[in-house]
Amino acid sequence: MEHTRYETLANRLAELIRGGTFTAGDRMPSVRQSSREHRVSISTVIEAYRRLEDTGLIEARPRSGYYVKAPSLPAARLPTIATHAKKPVHIGGASLFEALMDTVADPAVIPFAAAAPDDSMIPRAKLASISNAIFRKHGGAALRYTLPPGRRELRVAVSKRLLGAGIKASPDEIITTHGATEALLLALRATTRRGDLVAVETPTYFGILHLLRDLGLRAIEIPVSPREGLLVDAFESALRKHRVAACVVQPDFHNPIGGVMPPAAKERLARLSGQHGFTIIEDDVYGELSHEGVRNSSISLYGGRVIHIGAISKTLAPGLRVGWVVPGPHFAEIKRLKNIQCPWNATLSELMVAEFLEAGGYDRHLRRIRQLYAVQCARMRQAVIEAFPDTCRVNQPQGGFVLWIEMPVGFDAEHFAVKAMEQRISLVPGPVFSASGGLRNCFRLSCGFAFNDRTLDAVRLLGKLAGK
Repeated sequence: MEHTRYETLANRLAELIRGGTFTAGDRMPSVRQSSREHRVSISTVIEAYRRLEDTGLIEARPRSGYYVKAPSLPAARLPTIATHAKKPVHIGGASLFEALMDTVADPAVIPFAAAAPDDSMIPRAKLASISNAIFRKHGGAALRYTLPPGRRELRVAVSKRLLGAGIKASPDEIITTHGATEALLLALRATTRRGDLVAVETPTYFGILHLLRDLGLRAIEIPVSPREGLLVDAFESALRKHRVAACVVQPDFHNPIGGVMPPAAKERLARLSGQHGFTIIEDDVYGELSHEGVRNSSISLYGGRVIHIGAISKTLAPGLRVGWVVPGPHFAEIKRLKNIQCPWNATLSELMVAEFLEAGGYDRHLRRIRQLYAVQCARMRQAVIEAFPDTCRVNQPQGGFVLWIEMPVGFDAEHFAVKAMEQRISLVPGPVFSASGGLRNCFRLSCGFAFNDRTLDAVRLLGKLAGK
């Protein structure tokens, strides 16, 4: 009977998955391939795959196929909500971080510290072709400076991309920048003054903390959930006690903890910005990297005072140094600051990115790297679970390519990072992601490069070091 056939096929494939023939993140054979290999009809394969979906063993990805699903961790194995300072803090230095960053370019070091795409992720041939075409069209003018607000071609292309996040910004409402870091700096300078209080997530991207420190700003820490990002209840509680000038938030595929703010939380945050008069600085550099291929909506869709920031550093090519900011009511001030701070953008980079966004197959490229990042995160995560003590907790990112590992209280992540570096393995310890220097039992691993035998051996070695 047909019913028996699809059940038999589903059971056979389930055994192969559980036995390790297909591991987390692997692409299952296509429906047609399975039909040929197992000598059954296409409808039988489709029913078998649906049964495997229902049991949580595989998942369908739009326009891509079926993939082995990473087993869901129980809540007890996910990182906990970080203990955080409830009073404003001044941010200290991070000498260990700078020492670690010095090793990132060393090919002899396993680069778990670098949250950047591997060279294999970059569409080099297409970018080279675009570059040659630009030189043929523009000649030496392609190497001139571009003044703010940036090349119109790029701002038009970005304006179209932002529609996917619900942002209706015309090209004249966008300013291009030297990557997201400059955009963050401009946003902070436009909305704060020295000594002001800025709400930051804990953990948060360390580059944000470096900017706050150098601008003489204080931080109030707001905890984040590994599943739902910034905890708005905790932020609202802080707002009752402190006047905040700005809130820097990564709402989608948070670096380093991977959470995604639900729409209701984004709406509440937008409402709070209007009620309390602070500006939301929305860092959205990972927004296009959903493992499921879903583009979530910007906080600005719900109103409020929002400065939106994006870049192609995680999706296309970090070395092109192209980012953008949608300043909203702060447009004039951010343009003024840009003219003072660094008024010259790279024309060639902006034209290359504009052409790639418009006609270079960006959506096709995104589908490819989203799948690769999903596979690499799943494999790395499984390797960590198997290699580290059972007491470790690890996040389950829904997008991006970083893992956050939490060890038991008493574990010294900075000491662990030093020991790892002695073995030519880099990673970033938790205190670097904390305004108050907490998170001492946590660290981040990047999955931005191919997961192979070398990286698997490195994870296993880290597991041994962590168990000592």
